[in-house]
Amino acid sequence: MTRRYAFRASALALLAFGAAFFLPAQEAGKGQAVRLGALKGPTGIGMIHLFETPPELPGGGRLEPVAVPNAEVMTAKAVSGEYDFAVLPLNMAAKLYSAGIPLSLAAVVGDGMVSFLTSDPAVSSLADLKGKEIFVAGQGATPDYLLRRLLKETGLDPEKDLRLAYSLPYPEMAAALAAGKISTAVLPEPFATLALQANPALKSPLDLGALWTKATGQKSYPMSALVVSRKLAAERPEAVRAVLAAVKSSIEAVKADPASAGLLVEKHELGLKAPVAAKAIPRSAYVFVPAPGARPAVEALLRVFLETSPASIGGKLPDGGFYAAF
Repeated sequence: MTRRYAFRASALALLAFGAAFFLPAQEAGKGQAVRLGALKGPTGIGMIHLFETPPELPGGGRLEPVAVPNAEVMTAKAVSGEYDFAVLPLNMAAKLYSAGIPLSLAAVVGDGMVSFLTSDPAVSSLADLKGKEIFVAGQGATPDYLLRRLLKETGLDPEKDLRLAYSLPYPEMAAALAAGKISTAVLPEPFATLALQANPALKSPLDLGALWTKATGQKSYPMSALVVSRKLAAERPEAVRAVLAAVKSSIEAVKADPASAGLLVEKHELGLKAPVAAKAIPRSAYVFVPAPGARPAVEALLRVFLETSPASIGGKLPDGGFYAAF
């Protein structure tokens, strides 16, 4: 994860030229390896069993999972075609698709894992945030747009009634909460768990997921999108189905045995120690929802991005071609 999910200059350049000059780094022919990029941290945790036991694929070759340090690197690899599968923030996946990059959403692999944490005893509702400073994980990312939508539901103007601060990256925000340097923050797992472990005085009086459900009617909000190269999908559909089955199996195994998954996360150096990973897993909302079934929830969240910052998803909702069925 990064301080911001928004594209920087290098990623924007890739978007500008990717559609016209998309040249895969490897052909998706039979017998060749299939590469899957998973972000270090939450999405890597869900796919840890792929790192431990990469599956052999129909037609030959093996799945090669790669741990990627941040979303910007992942975006560049997905655009260049170096990765056949990639896990991206949902709005990034939509923006790439809108830019003409030949990829589709295969599945949602992570639902809402954003927590509201505070040491301020005066805060028990969103209305209590008036006049206060709230640190938010990632300007222009899901936590930011989620909070803004919920504040508006309460009648608060995020620009006038309170101050949203974006100056701290996720690890530093967790550390600042733990040390009492800041009192209130919205941040995702596993950083919320890190803060809670370090400072028992922190509370989570607001359930952002429940507030989202009340506002939209959707059970949750998707955060992590597994995208697939359309070239691979056309040339090796059986291999794609095998990868998706392996991803689903890994997520189920992680949820069933967080302690064992935590040990593997540390073994494969995905950025967390085993005890922290194990504690974060039950709070991390790992799911496997194939793209067609995820479409209503995906569009509900993307509409929030569209209303607030159309450019963040490419200026429009993705059409039906975004939602791949296997």
